[in-house]
Amino acid sequence: MKLPKGLAGVVVDQTKVSSTKNAVLTYAGYPIKELKDASFEEVVFLLWHTRLPSSDELTAFRKRLVSEMVLPDHTVQLIARIAKEPQHPMSILRTTVSLLGTTNDVKRDDPPRILAKMLTAIAAIIRIRDGKPIEQANQNWGVVKNFVYLFSGEQPTAERVKMFNTVMVLHADHEFNASTFTARVVASTKSDDYSCLTAAVCALKGPLHGGANERVFEMLEAIRETGQDPVGYVNEQMARGRKIMGFGHRIYKDGDPRAVILRVIAQKISQETGNDEYFALQEQIREYMFKKTHLHPNVDYYTALIYHCFNLDKKTFTMMFAACRTAGWLAHVIEQQTEGCLIRPSSEYVGETNRHYPNKEG
Repeated sequence: MKLPKGLAGVVVDQTKVSSTKNAVLTYAGYPIKELKDASFEEVVFLLWHTRLPSSDELTAFRKRLVSEMVLPDHTVQLIARIAKEPQHPMSILRTTVSLLGTTNDVKRDDPPRILAKMLTAIAAIIRIRDGKPIEQANQNWGVVKNFVYLFSGEQPTAERVKMFNTVMVLHADHEFNASTFTARVVASTKSDDYSCLTAAVCALKGPLHGGANERVFEMLEAIRETGQDPVGYVNEQMARGRKIMGFGHRIYKDGDPRAVILRVIAQKISQETGNDEYFALQEQIREYMFKKTHLHPNVDYYTALIYHCFNLDKKTFTMMFAACRTAGWLAHVIEQQTEGCLIRPSSEYVGETNRHYPNKEG
């Protein structure tokens, strides 16, 4: 039996969390284009419970998440030590997630506490690496406003909160992508939640998955710094057999619906922050790539510029992806653990056969 490369299109299990059927992204049945203005807390609740919360439930859920956006002192001390290491931030995060599961002040974390700790830890890593003090969450703010404040040290405007909220919602889940499937495999063994998240972070680190956003901005920087014509740059890279990051998607052949929404945000925030030159480069590349290859931008393409406009170092872009995707990872971990079935596929052996170990006696 010949399988599609990378198991593309192969259905391996069922889920109620999200779907990309017919190239339409939905969360528990709700189209992403309708959820783009929903609060992040609403979307997290939806992913975890497969229904929208009532007004009272949302208020209580938001309050619970924000109340947990604090780390034990000894956890902060250990993160402060490893965050200063020269490794890539995703390597720091990989170790930090495992650390969160071993340095605790309660017997067992539940999903709300885990998500809150992940957001707080990621913000702490950014602050420590920038040589700045760790901030404290404001109990009167929502999750997104607090998160932006925790990693930036500045109280964001309502407009910026709305922008980042949309970014977090669009990145919250995407059915059985590489990192999510990795988390589900670990969850199927009945391992703990932090082991599942650590494995997911390892998968997300790769440039063909979450790491693509960093490569997108590296491309934009290279073009701007050298003054090279963007079309010439793209042609040169493709002539060398290099992939142009931020384009194409296995599922969305006619365009990633998330990229359509993010493009509007990227254009607006780039103008407001004096980064419109980068957006202009993106537009030239987008138009040429479609003409040359018929490929559309994916979720990473405009996210890279948006993160830059929030004054984030490009090396932290994939960590931000992890901050958003933790909600979806946990939703799938919950679902997989409830299912209670070990994921153990078989393989087709295509190596040598009928070989025998030489008899060395005599």
